[in-house]
Amino acid sequence: HGCCAVAGVLPSDCCRDLAAFVDAELARVITLIAEAPDDDARKALEESHYGSVRARRQRWDLKLPLEPVVREAVESIVSSLRGLLEGTVELEGNLVELSCLITDPGAERQNVHVDTGGWKTACAPLLTVFVALQDITAAMGPTILHPGTHNDPYIQQWLTVMPGEQRTPEQFGGGVPGVCACGTAVLMNSRLLHCGGANLSAEQAGSRRRLLYMTWQKPRNTNHGSTYTLRQELAGRYHVRSEE
Repeated sequence: HGCCAVAGVLPSDCCRDLAAFVDAELARVITLIAEAPDDDARKALEESHYGSVRARRQRWDLKLPLEPVVREAVESIVSSLRGLLEGTVELEGNLVELSCLITDPGAERQNVHVDTGGWKTACAPLLTVFVALQDITAAMGPTILHPGTHNDPYIQQWLTVMPGEQRTPEQFGGGVPGVCACGTAVLMNSRLLHCGGANLSAEQAGSRRRLLYMTWQKPRNTNHGSTYTLRQELAGRYHVRSEE
């Protein structure tokens, strides 16, 4: 299907601690950028701390430093999913993304998209692991997944000619919203159609959604299209085997 969910990969106390760290780090970065002396400094800080994310209002893609609370979470997740990771990206699979997607009430739904193309090539797709740092409800704008679209040549070819702003979940069957409990992981093939949902207003039960994610790349398989959201000092340093 190109995606699956695994419950309980990260204990609730780790989720709570990491969520608190993410909130504090995001607040620090927002202040740092706001106080930048000029546009060039502001742009440099944004590139250093944020990944490229669609529909950016009330939505952030925060690159994570490998602080102890982050490392503990990564080690716990890899330990829980070792068999799946070894079977897809191998033990030498390289960590190419480590970040947290954050949305607040008012964030709009993204357009449906894939993270990498290349369905015609022999290049293996990336594997992204999303982990909910709190329970995710429908009002919080869960990720909408479209199972089976990762290897559908008709859909993949259609994406090359269909403008991004016209891609809605309804055009692809509605999708499956990633409503889940805290600590649940959703594993996703990077060629799968998906999008971030709309985080409703606080009056409509919307609230902050924090989604830790890490992406793994099979050795010698550099994909086209990925944002490779990773702090520069972590590039090339960590593999599945590293977290044993």
